[in-house]
Amino acid sequence: MAMLVGVILAVNSAKRIHSFSQTSQKVQEAEDRLEVLRKENEAFKIELKYKESGEFAEKEIRDKLGLVKEGEAIVVIPEDDSSQSTVDSGQSREVPNWKKWKDLFFKS
Repeated sequence: MAMLVGVILAVNSAKRIHSFSQTSQKVQEAEDRLEVLRKENEAFKIELKYKESGEFAEKEIRDKLGLVKEGEAIVVIPEDDSSQSTVDSGQSREVPNWKKWKDLFFKS
Protein backbone atom coordinates (compact mmCIF):
# COMPACT_ATOMS: atom_id res chain seq x y z
CA MET A 1 0.00 0.00 0.00
CA ALA A 2 2.84 2.38 0.91
CA MET A 3 4.55 1.57 -2.42
CA LEU A 4 1.38 2.45 -4.35
CA VAL A 5 1.06 5.79 -2.52
CA GLY A 6 4.76 6.46 -3.16
CA VAL A 7 4.41 5.77 -6.90
CA ILE A 8 1.31 7.99 -7.14
CA LEU A 9 3.13 10.83 -5.35
CA ALA A 10 6.18 10.42 -7.60
CA VAL A 11 4.09 10.49 -10.79
CA ASN A 12 2.10 13.48 -9.55
CA SER A 13 5.34 15.31 -8.63
CA ALA A 14 6.83 14.56 -12.05
CA LYS A 15 3.71 15.98 -13.77
CA ARG A 16 3.90 19.17 -11.67
CA ILE A 17 7.60 19.62 -12.39
CA HIS A 18 6.96 19.16 -16.13
CA SER A 19 4.05 21.63 -15.99
CA PHE A 20 6.20 24.16 -14.12
CA SER A 21 8.97 23.77 -16.72
CA GLN A 22 6.55 24.44 -19.60
CA THR A 23 5.07 27.44 -17.81
CA SER A 24 8.55 28.81 -17.15
CA GLN A 25 9.43 28.42 -20.83
CA LYS A 26 6.25 30.27 -21.88
CA VAL A 27 7.03 33.10 -19.47
CA GLN A 28 10.55 33.40 -20.90
CA GLU A 29 9.19 33.53 -24.46
CA ALA A 30 6.68 36.20 -23.44
CA GLU A 31 9.45 38.26 -21.80
CA ASP A 32 11.58 37.99 -24.95
CA ARG A 33 8.65 39.08 -27.09
CA LEU A 34 7.98 41.97 -24.70
CA GLU A 35 11.58 43.14 -25.02
CA VAL A 36 11.35 43.05 -28.83
CA LEU A 37 8.12 45.05 -28.72
CA ARG A 38 9.68 47.62 -26.38
CA LYS A 39 12.59 48.13 -28.76
CA GLU A 40 10.19 48.44 -31.68
CA ASN A 41 8.12 50.93 -29.72
CA GLU A 42 11.22 53.04 -29.01
CA ALA A 43 12.10 53.03 -32.72
CA PHE A 44 8.57 54.17 -33.58
CA LYS A 45 8.77 56.96 -30.99
CA ILE A 46 12.03 58.21 -32.49
CA GLU A 47 10.54 58.06 -36.00
CA LEU A 48 7.42 59.93 -34.84
CA LYS A 49 9.52 62.62 -33.17
CA TYR A 50 11.49 63.06 -36.41
CA LYS A 51 8.35 63.19 -38.55
CA GLU A 52 6.82 65.83 -36.28
CA SER A 53 9.92 68.01 -36.66
CA GLY A 54 10.25 70.87 -39.08
CA GLU A 55 13.27 69.20 -40.67
CA PHE A 56 11.12 66.32 -41.95
CA ALA A 57 8.42 68.68 -43.22
CA GLU A 58 11.00 70.75 -45.08
CA LYS A 59 12.59 67.65 -46.64
CA GLU A 60 9.21 66.34 -47.81
CA ILE A 61 8.26 69.73 -49.29
CA ARG A 62 11.55 69.94 -51.14
CA ASP A 63 11.42 66.34 -52.42
CA LYS A 64 7.78 66.03 -53.39
CA LEU A 65 6.91 69.56 -54.49
CA GLY A 66 10.29 70.66 -55.83
CA LEU A 67 10.28 73.87 -53.82
CA VAL A 68 13.49 75.68 -52.88
CA LYS A 69 14.52 78.38 -50.44
CA GLU A 70 15.15 81.89 -51.63
CA GLY A 71 18.53 82.10 -53.34
CA GLU A 72 18.71 78.40 -54.18
CA ALA A 73 18.41 76.90 -57.65
CA ILE A 74 16.97 73.58 -58.78
CA VAL A 75 19.18 71.42 -60.98
CA VAL A 76 17.39 68.78 -63.06
CA ILE A 77 19.57 65.93 -64.29
CA PRO A 78 18.10 64.08 -67.30
CA GLU A 79 17.82 60.32 -67.13
CA ASP A 80 20.37 58.28 -69.04
CA ASP A 81 18.63 56.99 -72.19
CA SER A 82 21.65 55.01 -73.41
CA SER A 83 20.63 51.94 -71.38
CA GLN A 84 17.25 51.86 -73.10
CA SER A 85 18.75 52.19 -76.56
CA THR A 86 21.19 49.35 -75.81
CA VAL A 87 18.35 47.07 -74.82
CA ASP A 88 16.34 48.02 -77.89
CA SER A 89 19.26 47.42 -80.28
CA GLY A 90 19.98 44.05 -78.63
CA GLN A 91 16.42 42.93 -79.21
CA SER A 92 16.42 43.96 -82.87
CA ARG A 93 19.58 41.90 -83.58
CA GLU A 94 18.28 38.68 -82.08
CA VAL A 95 17.77 36.01 -84.71
CA PRO A 96 14.94 33.48 -84.33
CA ASN A 97 15.94 29.86 -83.68
CA TRP A 98 14.41 28.54 -86.90
CA LYS A 99 16.62 30.91 -88.87
CA LYS A 100 19.71 29.79 -86.98
CA TRP A 101 18.94 26.13 -87.79
CA LYS A 102 18.28 26.97 -91.44
CA ASP A 103 21.59 28.83 -91.67
CA LEU A 104 23.41 25.95 -89.96
CA PHE A 105 22.19 23.27 -92.38
CA PHE A 106 21.70 25.12 -95.64
CA LYS A 107 24.34 27.82 -95.55
CA SER A 108 26.99 27.39 -98.20
